Amino acid sequence: MPDVRGDLVRAVRTALDELGCGPDVEAVVEESARPEFGDWSTPAPLRAARTLRRPPPVIAGELRDRLAAMDVPWVREWTATGGYVNARLDEARWVPTVIEEALHRDPAAPLPTPHGYTVMPGKTLLEHTNINTNKAAHIGHLRNACLGDTVARVLRRTGHRVEVNDYIDDTGVQVADVVVGVRELGLEPREGEPFDQFCSRAYVEVSRRYDTEPELVERRRATLRAIEERDNEVARFAKQLASQVVDAHLATMARFDIGYDLLTWESDIIELGFWRHAFDQLREAGAIVRVESGKLAGCWVMPWDDGADPDDADEERDAKVLVKSDGVATYTAKDIAYQLWKFGLLGLDFHYRPWHPEVPGSPATTSSSAEGAGLDGAGFGHAARVVNVIDARQAYLQRVVRDALDRLGHHEEAERSVHLAYEVVALTPAAARELGVEVADGGPAVVALSGRRGIEVRADDLLDLAVAKLGDKARDAETARALAAAAVRYYLLKFSLTQIIAFDFDEALRVTGDTGVYLQYAHARASGILRRTAADGGGEGRLPVPAGLLPVERALLHRIEAYPRAVAEAAASLAPVVLAVYAFSLASAFSDFYEHTPPIVREEDPDLRRFRRALTAATRATLGDALHTMGMAALDEL
Repeated sequence: MPDVRGDLVRAVRTALDELGCGPDVEAVVEESARPEFGDWSTPAPLRAARTLRRPPPVIAGELRDRLAAMDVPWVREWTATGGYVNARLDEARWVPTVIEEALHRDPAAPLPTPHGYTVMPGKTLLEHTNINTNKAAHIGHLRNACLGDTVARVLRRTGHRVEVNDYIDDTGVQVADVVVGVRELGLEPREGEPFDQFCSRAYVEVSRRYDTEPELVERRRATLRAIEERDNEVARFAKQLASQVVDAHLATMARFDIGYDLLTWESDIIELGFWRHAFDQLREAGAIVRVESGKLAGCWVMPWDDGADPDDADEERDAKVLVKSDGVATYTAKDIAYQLWKFGLLGLDFHYRPWHPEVPGSPATTSSSAEGAGLDGAGFGHAARVVNVIDARQAYLQRVVRDALDRLGHHEEAERSVHLAYEVVALTPAAARELGVEVADGGPAVVALSGRRGIEVRADDLLDLAVAKLGDKARDAETARALAAAAVRYYLLKFSLTQIIAFDFDEALRVTGDTGVYLQYAHARASGILRRTAADGGGEGRLPVPAGLLPVERALLHRIEAYPRAVAEAAASLAPVVLAVYAFSLASAFSDFYEHTPPIVREEDPDLRRFRRALTAATRATLGDALHTMGMAALDEL
């Protein structure tokens, strides 16, 4: 794909330097807001006026003349309008190149890297999903997984090496709650009830009974101690229970085409002594201290940067406690050990084996035992960059993890520890009422999800509902599933990371406007046009370009050309919303083209018919690539 913007930026930078402008005057080049003036424009003369002390129109004329004297690829003409310089492209060269490169793009090869972007050397280890093994996956977990999976796809599409981990928390208090429910209270699955949904129900029931049966709290403490101690019947039961729940989670995520390279188990971190090893490193480096008095007496903490006495710590700072007074390591402590492993800095490693060897595409899993560890030496971890997809509420704890690396002297790794924070999913009052939650009129605008209270939208239930709603718009069951998965997935991607999603069933499953179904419909429409004009063949010789492109044709070509740049921007910013916005703009441009040009199947001019068919094919190829990169099916028929 031609990097027109990159070529123009380089040319404008050279011309500005010749005029005596320093780096403070940026060589900004943008798609023209006024296509009648040109395809691209730069406001650089406006920015250079203060430096050169001349009026912007005068500078624009001088800049235009210098650019016109250069041999700039793709440009037919430079013009000046007020304080802007505009570039009109050579359509005879630019149009066929855009179309041909889109049609011959290799999905197995990385997209070209546009000017201003780079591919990070080394491996990016990306951790996402991370559902506690006491419940079924809900809509909040699904947002995490969709974000993480799409970031991984975008990075791979731009040539980055990526390893995807799913951290399995199988030793925490919530797992202990379910173990109490099953072993102590005798709770059992109902007939036909999926195991993960049974665990969700058991968790809610046990949480409710803690309020009325306080003696159960001590049973939870004893269960949690047994799980932490390992090598006992309770710990083995908890591991088996967690394994069944993980299988259910993997099946749920597979319905949305989400997969993993490695399942990392917290119990293996404990059994292999990862935290003890990390603890020794932190203690020897003076990064942690033992508190001798006050409310944190007996705890190991990371001292605060402001020099405050840890004996006087307030509630807000308790998150820096790494080992409690009873000797139990906190979640944050185990996260520090895990982060050190990710970068290859811990000095210890897991054993590895396939999770289900008999299942094609099954991820690897960590193990504390060498038995069956046929994947040892496969090169997991040892990342150059680590991206943790964790909701924004965990920002402080993630800063603690990063701070620990820095205090150990791993300054570069601390800088390359990225917390990809996102806001949570809540419910609109209407969605909450659909779930049977009582919401008072005039109450809050959103209702928070709560697994403990049973207020949640399970991912499987949501997909089933979407399939039922979209079934009459699909030609078969598999198409309905693909439409439904795309509708849900796109809804969770199209919001920025800083937005709280107020989930609404009707809005998520809408089939018009800025939706996943709209994108799939655009791809299917393009495929249908190509089927109906298949007899035209590809034609011979260079693609004919109309003497005067229609505005809708020009706009669509610009959208096709922008694809590598949009993916590069999504990769650089780790922001899937960038690609979602691009895909919608491409589908919208194609819709404008379809609605404002005569039907291709009835076009009698063979050259114009061939050109528009090729433009449709390039759109289909580009949109299909974008859909796959977002983890959505590119359907040829609905």
